[in-house]
Order: sequence, then structure tokens, then C-alpha cells
Amino acid sequence: MPGEEKDLYAVLGVSPLATQEEIRHAYRKLVRRFHPDSGSDEASAERFQEVQEAYRVLGDLARRQAYDRQRSERGRDLNVALAWDILVSRQQLQALPDEQMLYLLVDLKPSGRTSFTRIPLNLCLVIDQSTSMDGDRLDHVKAAAHQIVDELTKTDVVGVVAFNDRATVMYPSQPLTDPLRIHARISSIWASGGTEILQGLRAGLEEIRRHHKEEGISHLILLTDGRTYGDEEQCLAEARRAGLEGIEISVLGIGEDWNDTFLDQLARQAGGTSGYIAHPQQVREVMRDLVQRLTMLLARDVQLTVRTTERAWVENCFRVAPFMERCAPKEGVYHLGNLLAGKATQVLFEIVVRGSQLGFHPLLQLEMSAYVPTFKRHEHLVFDLEREFVSEAVEEPVSPVLVNILSRLSIFRMQEQVWKALDTGHIEDARQRLETIATRLLDMGETELAHVALLEAGRIAQGGHMSGKGQKMLRYGTRSLGIKGRGP
Repeated sequence: MPGEEKDLYAVLGVSPLATQEEIRHAYRKLVRRFHPDSGSDEASAERFQEVQEAYRVLGDLARRQAYDRQRSERGRDLNVALAWDILVSRQQLQALPDEQMLYLLVDLKPSGRTSFTRIPLNLCLVIDQSTSMDGDRLDHVKAAAHQIVDELTKTDVVGVVAFNDRATVMYPSQPLTDPLRIHARISSIWASGGTEILQGLRAGLEEIRRHHKEEGISHLILLTDGRTYGDEEQCLAEARRAGLEGIEISVLGIGEDWNDTFLDQLARQAGGTSGYIAHPQQVREVMRDLVQRLTMLLARDVQLTVRTTERAWVENCFRVAPFMERCAPKEGVYHLGNLLAGKATQVLFEIVVRGSQLGFHPLLQLEMSAYVPTFKRHEHLVFDLEREFVSEAVEEPVSPVLVNILSRLSIFRMQEQVWKALDTGHIEDARQRLETIATRLLDMGETELAHVALLEAGRIAQGGHMSGKGQKMLRYGTRSLGIKGRGP
């Protein structure tokens, strides 16, 4: 069959799981782009011929099936792990010199064509044992640690570090073959001393590194209820180094006295997450959920690269599921961390478009790359976005999914503006925004979070300050709106 030496799916920029309609759509776009007579800067007789040959095979179902069989015989079968759905807010744009906004929602997910294989964990629990943890907090943390040990397997590696103003390795990292001993060591942790996170972080990372492998999952979970003083920059440097090594760090803050801004930064440096535990009784559920998610790794180091044309640029990017956060590119690449089996990651791009010439024009190319441990290989997906510019655009209905996401994202963005207003002394602006947040949360049925926003607006009106608890509940509560907002 002609073209066997090339990956014909890659030539058309589609997945091996693409439908025939998706293949036809990709072909039509590429023909307009590369046709020698198109007048385009990208016109190329060679690329045009490549596209024609790829479509001659893939556009015909019988030829495509024969090609897929040959791919399988050459070891390039259809066992792809990743897929995506891409929703664009508009099909047409009006040809104007003014800027227009286009929303692009990327829904990354397992393809459903391959089974998930659990990868052994290399886990270290780093537990704050300072005096402030005494009582219910430490008791519930130890109960959660016992539960995690019971649910891990003999193929997992686990270590336990306790820290106050120094660190103690309670159980050196090793395969979980002696659960009774690790249970005994966890039970022996007791509260005393101050809080120096750097001590616990360094000791925990040292234990993780003893069993760290590129193909495995190495993760440190830090639990604390207090602030560390004077060693924040050193902690962030340790986290950055861990992230470069492929070691993730997640942080769980208990109560109201810990520094959420600092611990958010710490987790981000190493590709992990941070969470807020308002009541000690919640520790077991939160920790169990975190560890279970770690064992469901489908792909690691998921990256989105956006290549724009002169007609478009990225104004903002947000992860909107499974939680909400603002994403900043590093040299044009958006790093999304890990993708979990059975779950999806959604990313929303705000694209500013400007163009006054009629006709179809390319706007950007989006490429996804990720490493799939089950197959020990990288996978790629490519999407070329072009839109037709017309003299008079017809009003298009907005997808209910997109409306839902944008309404929740507006609340998340507004709480970001609250902190900025408070930092710059614009107290009245912060109060008004909190009241607006409360109204919108009530409309969504988020009554508890709405009540918190109203209470904090009242505190600001009276004294200009928010409570530590209210600030954390709003910061992490609005972030979790991404989990609740997946459906239409």
C-alpha cells in the first residue's frame, strides 16, 4: 500500500481513533492550507501531495481497515490511551478590525480503548508533630495514615517522616512487607516542639529518592497545621528540584493557621496539589481520596502547546476540571501534570481573534503530548483551529456546557480579584465583590459557601479584614467548583 512508511494519521493530524467525518474535516482544512494555488504562505506541492495520499487511504473505510491491520503488524496498533474533545464557542466570526473573544474548551480523557494498569506507588507521608497538632488533629492524621497503609499493596513502597523543629524518620521507605511494624511506628508519633517544614520536607524527599524510578509514581504528602518561618525560599527550592526529578508533592493544611499562599506555591513547584481541611474529622476522607487518585495514573507530564497565527493569541488559560486554577505557560507550553484513569482534565482557553479579511483562516494549532507509563511511550494529539470570517455573522447558540463552566469560572476569577483588592487597600471594592460572589453562589445552590462570602463581606465592612478560616474556605471552595461543574 502506498504511503506505508509514513504515519498517515499524523499526516492528517488526527488520532487513530478519529471518525471518518473527523478525517474528512481534517483533509479539507489541510487542502485549503497547502494547495499550491491557494496563495497561502504555507502553500506546498509536497505537503499537498502527502495530504492527498493520506486521505486516499484513510478516507476509504476498506483501505483504512487494511492500513490499520498493517499498523498492528508493525507494532503500531490502535491501543492509544488518550483522547480529547474540543469545543469551540463559535463556528463563524465577523470580519472586523476589532478584537473578538473565542473560547476553546479542551476535554482530555482516557480513550476507552485500553485497560488501565495500576502502577506501584513510592509514597512518603511527612506529618507535622508540632505542639499545635496535639489532640484531635494528630489523632485523626494517624488514623488516616493507618488506613492508607491498610489499603496499599506489597508492591508499594512507603515511608513515614514526622517533623517539628527537626525531622525523624519513623519508618524508612521500603516495600510494604511488614505492615505491623509501620502501624506501630505511626502510633508512636506524639506532639511536641515548633514547626520547621524544611526539616520534614528534606527528610521525606531523601526517603523518596531511595526508591525513585522514572517509570513509577513518587509522591510526597505533607500534612501541617502551622506556619514555617525563615525557610520558605529553601522549601520552594527543594520542591522545584523534586519537580525536575519527577517527584510530586501534595500539601494538606489543617485548620486556619497555615500559610495557604506559600503551600500552594510549594505544591505547584512539584506538580502536586494543595488542599484545605477545616475539621480534623475530614483528614481520613481527604487523604484516602488523594492516595486512591495517585494509583489511577494514566499519563504523566501532560503538556499543551499552542502555536498561534498573526490573527489570534491566548489571553488567558484556566484548568476548569477537576479543579479550577489559572494556568501560566512556560516558554509557550502549559504543563498540566498527570491525567488519571476514569477522570478527565478540562482546560479553557480565552483566545483573542482579530481579522478583517473574508474567508477561512487558520488561527492556531494545539498539540497535546504526554507520557503513558502503561505503554512506556509518549502520545501526541494535534488540533488545527481555523474559522470562517464573514461579512455578517449569524448569532449562534452557546453550548450549555460552556455556559456552565463560564459561570463558575467567573466566581473563581472574582475571588482572585478580592485578594488583589485587599492587598492594595481597596476595601470597599473587596466587600462589593464578596457580596456579588455570594449572590451568584446562591443562584447555583452553593448555600454554605455563599454564607461564608456574606459573613466575610460583613467582617470587611466592620474592620477591613477577613478571617483566616473564611479566606481559606473561599479560596479552596471556589477552586472546587470545577469538580461540581462538569455536567451541562
